[in-house]
Amino acid sequence: MPSGGQKFHCGRWTTGAHLKTTTTGAEDIASVRENVSRVIDETSSLNAELAKELISAYDRESKLLGGINKRENEIARLKNEVAKRDAKLASVNERLERLLGSKAMQVQRAYWRLRRPQGGTSRQTKGGQR
Repeated sequence: MPSGGQKFHCGRWTTGAHLKTTTTGAEDIASVRENVSRVIDETSSLNAELAKELISAYDRESKLLGGINKRENEIARLKNEVAKRDAKLASVNERLERLLGSKAMQVQRAYWRLRRPQGGTSRQTKGGQR
């Protein structure tokens, strides 16, 4: 909202000191120099402010991007680790299936079926043997 002496110019409110003209409508060289100097100073200060804002935004975005890159690297490492563990699990499962289907395992199961006590009671001797 404008305060006393401000004018709306080029999409924003400015002080009325932008363009001084003489009362006759003709500008002399001194007022032209003054007006050009003011415009250059304002433009320079706006440029400096924008540069600070851009640098600040760049630093903030750079930090965020660094964090994102770290997370992506960690995700890739974890995916690689999961793939290795899945392959190892598949290998172990395959070995277990081969072992369970082997002749040696079939013989061992038959042995323990025969060793199982027949009937409902089992007696043990002192040494833990029957």
